[in-house]
Amino acid sequence: MKNLIISNSLWNIYNFRYKFIIELSKIGPVVIYCDFKKKSQINDKKLPKNVTIKNLNFSSKTKNLFKNIKLLFQFFQILKKEDPTNLFTFTLKPNLYCGIVNNFSSFSFFPTVSGLGTAKNRGGILFFFVKILMKFSFKNSKTIFVHNKYEKFFLKKIGLNSNKIVQINGSGINLLKFNHLKYRKNICDNYLFVGRLISDKGIYELISAFKTFSKLIKKKIHLTLAVLVDEDNETSININYLEKELSGSNITIMKNVKNIRNLLKSHGCLILPTYSEGMSRSIMEAISSARPVICSNISGCKEMVINNFNGFLIKPKSINSIYLALKKFNKLTFKDKIRFGRNSRYLAKKNRFDEKYVVSHYLNQIKNDEIYK
Repeated sequence: MKNLIISNSLWNIYNFRYKFIIELSKIGPVVIYCDFKKKSQINDKKLPKNVTIKNLNFSSKTKNLFKNIKLLFQFFQILKKEDPTNLFTFTLKPNLYCGIVNNFSSFSFFPTVSGLGTAKNRGGILFFFVKILMKFSFKNSKTIFVHNKYEKFFLKKIGLNSNKIVQINGSGINLLKFNHLKYRKNICDNYLFVGRLISDKGIYELISAFKTFSKLIKKKIHLTLAVLVDEDNETSININYLEKELSGSNITIMKNVKNIRNLLKSHGCLILPTYSEGMSRSIMEAISSARPVICSNISGCKEMVINNFNGFLIKPKSINSIYLALKKFNKLTFKDKIRFGRNSRYLAKKNRFDEKYVVSHYLNQIKNDEIYK
């Protein structure tokens, strides 16, 4: 049994799919195609000998027709060459283009929809075509994995077979690694953002709200933006420009941080005012570490945060909503903040966000497919 994985970046593979790859390699050789551009942003992890990684250079954001046709042909060549038993794709273009090829092939296709992202946020003609392509690309897939209820509803709405759609808790995390961190008084006023450096994560709104909030309270507070530079996105933010804008302020930018757990130790609240998510990994890591969270009231976030229980839900794209949530959190007593953190850890365990449960869903679908072949 040969397994092929295609994704947009090596960073995505190592940070989100590592456990899955390890388990998949136990049932057969694994070949991975992905872009090596973000290689410097990952922690070194050893892979089994039967796992091979090959470079696939492409742009996720380009709308150039010729380049997209060329990419489609590139995927066709890869699939013809590798001739896999099972194909797993992650991120939009590999999902869509490999799905098109799958309609004329015999391998088992397992796409994962991990958020509808920029295409959904922009809407219009682009998203209209994405919906058409999804329906065509996924119609012969064995199983379509989705990360939240909205994605499941969306795929049903465009006419895909609901029996093929399996909802999982994102890519999952290691609950033993991200264990309960002690909540201390000296971290209460340290706020943390973790995510890609793109405007669709609500970074501009967060900065504006935090600056306003800082001026209106007497004590010193601090915001850390732990960002992953992502130039291959329509809404990318220039880090040099942002660093100049924030120079001398109480907002610090940290680029390509590899150890998020250390940051969670020194910060009392995670803030993620994102426009859309599949299932936010940064929130998952924060709640597993017993940290309160302020996040957007959208699918992919609200599954992990209950208003006034372990954090506060805000309106996406709203500076005022972020400001009010900061104000509410600031008014909480130290004991309340500890309670919020404990509630976060409780939700992480209760909702089975551990990666072992996510991986089991994938492996079970492979086994089911083998039985019916």
